[in-house]
Amino acid sequence: MFLSAGLVLGPVPHLTAQAPLHIMDVIRKGDPPFGPGDRVYLLDGGRDQGVRPGACLAVRRPGDPRLLGWLQVTEADARRSEARLMREGPTYLLKGDLAWRSDLEALPAVPGLAGGPLAAPPSPDRGAQAPPWEGLLFFLPQRDELSPAGQRKLAEWVAAWGGGGRWIVQVPAAKGLSPELQRRRAETLRTALITLGVVSIEIDVSPRKAAGKYDPAWVRRQDG
Repeated sequence: MFLSAGLVLGPVPHLTAQAPLHIMDVIRKGDPPFGPGDRVYLLDGGRDQGVRPGACLAVRRPGDPRLLGWLQVTEADARRSEARLMREGPTYLLKGDLAWRSDLEALPAVPGLAGGPLAAPPSPDRGAQAPPWEGLLFFLPQRDELSPAGQRKLAEWVAAWGGGGRWIVQVPAAKGLSPELQRRRAETLRTALITLGVVSIEIDVSPRKAAGKYDPAWVRRQDG
């Protein structure tokens, strides 16, 4: 499980004493091809429940013991908030899924859930290295340039995460992808990050897959 590096999670007494937030709707923003990061999750709680922009939320589903993913709150007013996918889980997040602040030591039991109370996520290992921020981009087949939407995403990530720390560009091999094209895509992302002020950048070509017809690439920021 990944929490955002540098994210300060303070106590939230209002939220710990109340029911979890519910995902009320899932909408898409941005330009195609849409990726997981283009989905916006509308939640039925906001500042009145102690939710603030930057908060990390662990998502589960009634009757399903799995942790389904992580959301990060991007906007919050008095009673509503919006969040983006921070870390993918084993399935898509849906309307009706439940979200808790990830800094809670235990998730509260919710009456009426099929299968009994939901299990709590494990407490973070205070001595472990902080997990990274991560974003997903897609390249068009046999292309190595970033779309305007991809360029905007990179700029937003650097602005939100800060340009320091250790950045990793992961461009896995794909069907029909030559080593030269793989190298050029990695260099495209590396150059774009340098232009945005990032200094420490590593290239990762280890295998990884994401749903969709376009070729994925990941960008991570890791403290330490």
